[in-house]
Amino acid sequence: MTEPLEGLISRGQRALNSMQGAAETLAGLRIVHRSPDGVVEVEVDSHGAVVGLDLAPDLTRESASRLGSIIVATAETAARDALARREVILRDMQSSLTET
Repeated sequence: MTEPLEGLISRGQRALNSMQGAAETLAGLRIVHRSPDGVVEVEVDSHGAVVGLDLAPDLTRESASRLGSIIVATAETAARDALARREVILRDMQSSLTET
């Protein structure tokens, strides 16, 4: 092959590797947050979607309304962190694509 064609193929392979790496990282990304009082633990994926929810064993002193508020606030914090991490991953991928 000619040198320009080999360079093009090499750049394409590096770009593909970068995109695959980002996709794998995003697919495996999980963020876990616990409420300040330890009553709720929420796990979200790279989209900020809730994929896990753990509640303290003894919730008899919590009202349903308060528990709901704690769950929502904890999930919101976890989702915010997941989306921030996702942004960094995608920005890094974009930078590596620009360099290829």
